[in-house]
Amino acid sequence: MAKQLVLTDRIYNILKENNRTQVILKYEKYLKKVLEGFPKTRVEIKKLRKFDSRFEVIITGPEEVFASNILKKKVGIINDFNAIEVGKIYNGNMVNVGKVGFGIFVDCGIFNPPADVLLSLNTLRTQLCKDAKISLKKIIDAYEFVDHFPVSIKIIEKDEEKQQFSGELADQTLSLFERIKNESIEGIFISGTTKNQFKKSIEKKGHFRDVISVKRFGYLEHIALLKEGTEAPGIIANIGKDLTGCKMSAIRPKRIKELEI
Repeated sequence: MAKQLVLTDRIYNILKENNRTQVILKYEKYLKKVLEGFPKTRVEIKKLRKFDSRFEVIITGPEEVFASNILKKKVGIINDFNAIEVGKIYNGNMVNVGKVGFGIFVDCGIFNPPADVLLSLNTLRTQLCKDAKISLKKIIDAYEFVDHFPVSIKIIEKDEEKQQFSGELADQTLSLFERIKNESIEGIFISGTTKNQFKKSIEKKGHFRDVISVKRFGYLEHIALLKEGTEAPGIIANIGKDLTGCKMSAIRPKRIKELEI
């Protein structure tokens, strides 16, 4: 019996309608690579959902259960509201950053009913500013948080009546910021392109040796860590024209440390 899943990756930055087919083919290739250990199992894209820009896929074959579990672990799937548990960690992306003054919402792919997870201003102050009474705008500016920025969230409160969640940044995200601070290295967040396209642009512009690593957080979201002494804004300015429609931000230790003074 075929398995049907909705994956958490959101597909955006499709500049022309005729690019849609190419995007679908590339994503299918990406999924096949994730499942390369299951040669007799087939993954097929059923549709790109219009209301949330997520792929619905069908998995068939003798190992469809195992393949489904691999996709759940390595790519991620949407979850029902009732399945979300307090204390558990979920991956998501920031949405509508800076639109409200009381926190940042994170899309963790929660549906039935749909709900984003709130990172409250108080929680962000506690985790990122040592409880200093700093405005949300200053926190956003210091970290250059933008829409699609990837974070791991620990659910700390679930209000079933109001259909709301509150969360805090999990260790996976905090440890990334700590590494940037402790090693005095800068990072670049980019959204709207694949990891391969991002790396090709870096290499084309002669910055390959400036990069320590590039980690994929979603199909179109990545963070590159740079060698000590390399400045993120300079690289962003240099590669930006090659990556049409992409959003990039600089994660800089100096600005982060200033929040804790």
